[in-house]
Amino acid sequence: MGLARVEKVEILAHASLRTTLLSLLQKAGIVHLEEVRREEAGLRELEADVSRLDHLLHRLKRCLDFLSRREKKKLLDKIKATKPALSSRQREELLSSDYLPVLERVEKIEAEQNEILSHVRFLEKEMDFLQPLADLDLPGSWFKGSDAVEVAVGTLPLALKEDLARLAGEDAVWFEVVRAEKRICYLLLFYLKKEKNRIEEKLKEIEFAPIYLPEPLIASAGRDERVTDVIEKGRREVEARTEEIDALDREADAMMVHQDELARLHDALHNEREKAASARLLGATEKVLFLEGWIRADDVPGLKAALAPHEGECEIFIRPALAGEEPPVVLENPKAAEPFEVITRLYGLPGRGSLDPTLPLAPFFFVFVGLCVSEAGYGLVVALLSLLYIKYARPKGGVLQFFRLLFLLGISNIVLGTLVGGWFGFPVRRLALIDPIQDPLSFLILALVLGFVQVWFGTLLNLITQLKNKNYLQGIFVQGGWLLLLPALAAYFLTKQTLWGILALAGASGVVFFASPRRNPLARFFGGLYSLYDISRYLGDVLSYSRLLALGLATSVIAIVVNTLCQTALGIPLVGWLFAALIFIGGHIFNLAISFLGGFVHSMRLQFVEFFTKFFQAGGKPFKPFKLEGKYAEFV
Repeated sequence: MGLARVEKVEILAHASLRTTLLSLLQKAGIVHLEEVRREEAGLRELEADVSRLDHLLHRLKRCLDFLSRREKKKLLDKIKATKPALSSRQREELLSSDYLPVLERVEKIEAEQNEILSHVRFLEKEMDFLQPLADLDLPGSWFKGSDAVEVAVGTLPLALKEDLARLAGEDAVWFEVVRAEKRICYLLLFYLKKEKNRIEEKLKEIEFAPIYLPEPLIASAGRDERVTDVIEKGRREVEARTEEIDALDREADAMMVHQDELARLHDALHNEREKAASARLLGATEKVLFLEGWIRADDVPGLKAALAPHEGECEIFIRPALAGEEPPVVLENPKAAEPFEVITRLYGLPGRGSLDPTLPLAPFFFVFVGLCVSEAGYGLVVALLSLLYIKYARPKGGVLQFFRLLFLLGISNIVLGTLVGGWFGFPVRRLALIDPIQDPLSFLILALVLGFVQVWFGTLLNLITQLKNKNYLQGIFVQGGWLLLLPALAAYFLTKQTLWGILALAGASGVVFFASPRRNPLARFFGGLYSLYDISRYLGDVLSYSRLLALGLATSVIAIVVNTLCQTALGIPLVGWLFAALIFIGGHIFNLAISFLGGFVHSMRLQFVEFFTKFFQAGGKPFKPFKLEGKYAEFV
């Protein structure tokens, strides 16, 4: 276990090498750039205007999103798809190509489509609005009213229709029911304009809700056109506009031939943008550039080789990190433990002076997930699916690490599921060491023992950390005291032998006399005595591992219930086998999903809360080399 050695790199170069230097460093991809402390060195900041590139990238991203919605690839094809390789020469050709006409044409197609679709939605909304009035057999010109008569359309609850009839008998109001539904009716009303305010107040009292026909709709209706004519005219216009959309769709499909080229161009421009923006990190005088950052010690020869063509125009200085500097963190673990770096990164990278917890957590996490799920059949499914995804999708970086971790957790379940669980709810009795359903106490003891071992191991790692940071008293007497006290106390309660009691007292003495940093002997003693109260925290941490039993039991019980339901379904004549198959597949897929999710989350919690708190301090910043990055292409 450990961290890669990272050293400070400082480069002095002639000012004319600005673009060349950044290009070489980006291509090498091994230097983590940091902003130069210009004020201390009397340097000026370099200008880096990336607004044009940002605008171009925004247009390209929108264009690619538009084209990607037209892709007709199946899910398997998308998984198997690989990124095309993009060489330096191809990148230069793309950047110098005349891509703007293609980009502008795609943008125009999208804009025209959006405009037409917006108008179609407006027309459809209008037709839906007019549909309840389709039975109104009046020309559109009537809706404009006259100088003396007001025309109104609206709805009224059916229960209040008699109130409207009463109002019509008392005032100069004429109405006609255009359409009646279950609870409301649509009405056409005429009344005198001079009585408008008074009549509308009375209509409001009987819950008449007016429908305001838009002025453009009334104006567009011909003098003799009825509502049905307006609806039909709108329908014909929708059909015509739909044909226009289809024509634009065909043109957009023809533009799909440019999708890959635009995607590669996006990546090329993105890296140009990052290169231009990184100039802000540099410092300069009139003739000299100054750049600083971090590099892995193993990559120093590679950096020197990359800048060798300009050896006379630049100078490289490499040195270890100084006392006040915080180098970025690079995790470095054996290949078998690398997938477990996913867990470490979720919590945070090691801070200065802390150990990398990846290798210490790996065997525990491997075992804990296996005990939580405890299903060999599920493990086989997860391992195979992970292998297939790695083989055909060829993921990289963090995604590859995650699926390698899933594969290892699948193997964990194949092994431990066979020993303490079963295969899809069917235990293999001859191979089973513990049956959590028949003998939950043994499983609980196993979980608590594993918890005690990991908590004790975390304390041992704390001792190593303290010694590494030269805190010898804290390491040897306090952490060493806990290392002696915990197992001795457990052994004393189990065996009642005096020797274990003496060892427990010796360990407790180290904690009492050295845990408190105070100089006053009395204060130090009572402070140390209070530190012994942490034994309750250790006990609580160990008891927390009982969740391994709970989760392992839950998986086994649900699997058995699914199988029992399948046996019941088989009793149904003719179609019983079909129901049984559906229950078996659906039930076990559901159990697999919740079991692996629960096992992963709770095992991770045991690392973060019970294990890491004993020795691990996060806070490190990740090592992010300045390099060529591609969303759609691989740079070679």
